[in-house]
Parts: sequence; C-alpha cells; structure tokens
Amino acid sequence: MEENKIILNSKFLKVFSEDELKDIIDNATSISADCIVIAIENNYFELSADVDDELDIHCDEHNNSSARKLSKDEFMRLYKSSPLMGTVKLSLNE
Repeated sequence: MEENKIILNSKFLKVFSEDELKDIIDNATSISADCIVIAIENNYFELSADVDDELDIHCDEHNNSSARKLSKDEFMRLYKSSPLMGTVKLSLNE
C-alpha cells in the first residue's frame, strides 16, 4: 500500500528541530499540513500553523477543562513529562 506523505507547514520547523518534530509526529494522534494533535495522559495539545504568522500551541487539561496557549518550552516540558494516551491510528484514503 502506498503511504500518503503530508507536507507540513514550514512554521513547524521554525519552532521545532527536525528531531523534536519527528518525535512529535511519531506520537501524534492526528496530523494535517497545518495542525498536529497530541493526546497525553493529562493534556490535549493542538499545534496549529494555519492562523497568523506564528505557530500556535494550545493545551487543554483533561482534569479541569482549562485551555491556554503555551510557549515551546512549556509544551515540551508537559509533552515529555506525561505518558501518551492509547490511540488507534487510521489512514483514510479518498
């Protein structure tokens, strides 16, 4: 089966190193050209490149439903400090 490659928005590489981005993609719940979603045990992250000139990193906490914008350092600390949630990955072809 031929794998469809997603070409990511260049904003991702302006914020993350190639190694960091590879790790994020490997653990993502959902990926599109402009958005990466990651669910970890305590938080849900959305990395969005489709608005404004900068990459936005949003975090929703599972325990108290609070949403906030994060810096790269805050995101990396939270992302690395909590286990990933179990997910099922699907590839949908049109």
